[in-house]
Amino acid sequence: MNLYRQRKPQTQENSMIPLINVVFLMLAFFMILGQIERSDAVRLDPPDSLSLEVQGDYTATLLITAQQSLYLNDRPLRREQLSGEIRRILEAAADPQSVRVLVKADASLPATELRLVLARLRTAGLLRVSLATEALGVASPG
Repeated sequence: MNLYRQRKPQTQENSMIPLINVVFLMLAFFMILGQIERSDAVRLDPPDSLSLEVQGDYTATLLITAQQSLYLNDRPLRREQLSGEIRRILEAAADPQSVRVLVKADASLPATELRLVLARLRTAGLLRVSLATEALGVASPG
């Protein structure tokens, strides 16, 4: 009577399975992580543009919805508070002339409202403003 079972020798193929599992898990993790990007506080449909130029670093981001709501760095803001908040950003900056604000306005926002907001930014002392647009023929994410 045999009390012990004889073990089959472990093949190299069996010892590779955990390694393959880990590699596939890491692949899935980085594929998902690569798709994640920071989103704005509200969903906007930016106006179309023929320009493909992308500009870099911004000190702050101002969102303007179709309902004319303002968000500065993803925080809701009343129109009356905009100039004061921009002045605070300029005062906190080491070089106020290097402060750049990206304005993301909804495409359905009336141009007159956008002009009023841009005028408030100018009177607050802001010198560098960029308007975010979407290249023609490019679908917005989401």
